[in-house]
Amino acid sequence: MKKLFFLVLGLVMSVSACKKKEESKPLNTCQIEIHTDGKENGVLTILPYQRVQNKEEHNKLTIKDSIKENITKIEIDTVQALRKVILKIGNNSYNTELFTGVGKFKLSIKNNSLKVEGPASHNEFMAIKEELRVPEIEKLRYKKERSAEEKNLIANFPDKLIKTIKKYPTNSGLAQIAYSQFWNADASKLDEVISSFKNSLKNNYFIQPLVERRKNIDLVAVGKTAPLFTLKTPEGKNISITDFRGKYVLIDFWAYWCIPCIAGFPELKEIRASYSEEKLKMISISTDKNYDKWIEAVEKHKLPWEQVIDDASLKVDISTKYSVIAIPHLVLISPEGKIIYKHKYKDNLTEELKKYLNK
Repeated sequence: MKKLFFLVLGLVMSVSACKKKEESKPLNTCQIEIHTDGKENGVLTILPYQRVQNKEEHNKLTIKDSIKENITKIEIDTVQALRKVILKIGNNSYNTELFTGVGKFKLSIKNNSLKVEGPASHNEFMAIKEELRVPEIEKLRYKKERSAEEKNLIANFPDKLIKTIKKYPTNSGLAQIAYSQFWNADASKLDEVISSFKNSLKNNYFIQPLVERRKNIDLVAVGKTAPLFTLKTPEGKNISITDFRGKYVLIDFWAYWCIPCIAGFPELKEIRASYSEEKLKMISISTDKNYDKWIEAVEKHKLPWEQVIDDASLKVDISTKYSVIAIPHLVLISPEGKIIYKHKYKDNLTEELKKYLNK
């Protein structure tokens, strides 16, 4: 009997030790635990943190899971990123943001309100976000009329963000904000932003595009050789920039929805009529993601020069090679294949072209 007692005691202690060992194991997943307080079933939706090209890609990267019990546990990838989360329980919808990564989140719904508890990394980043007043900035971007104080808040945000990055140079959440804020920045500002992060973040999902864009700015500066490309016309014909060596080439990046692009078509038509095909070739490169809309626009506007589309889904992405950050974007290439002029919005395009084409 005594032996049996010690045997049972040993088993209990062994199980207890194993349980403690299991509990002490470091968490290496991202867990989301949802407590619905006995409410109806629902759905958890986590929107993509990635840059998406179209609705289909957005839907593919969206995470959805059912909430069927009082306590539901879900595991997702451990990428450190700020993600928008929507909880729909019955007729109620709750929106929040989670800075995901390795760790455990607890989302609790009680008295029709949502409480979020997250790991230290989430809490730290959300505090930084509040310190930067990012929620206010995001709302102000869509506000047409702003007070003087609101204008100052937006104007001072880039410098304040860089100071914060220097304070937290390894925070990948700040990399996500930096990508959104500085994608259109010039070379000197990009240098400052990129150098403010530690080298350990240089391959971060959001920093890498800024690094690549900075390289491209130098590669497509005036005087550099124009990047090569071969793209298809609506008829399926291949157009390559090398086909036009010995002639000036004017490249126009545009999209069917771009009002300033369309407003510039009459001037481009006049330019086309002013120079022979032997002197000047013109190519419009559409940045559209909707092929059918592009075809409709080409037919509608009756553009009498070469039309091609930069289909990023096919990994062509000539727009990135030419460092296009806003459209319309026009580039003049010399007969030798060098970039000799990049149109600025306030320039008189017709007069600028005369400096090169009327020699």
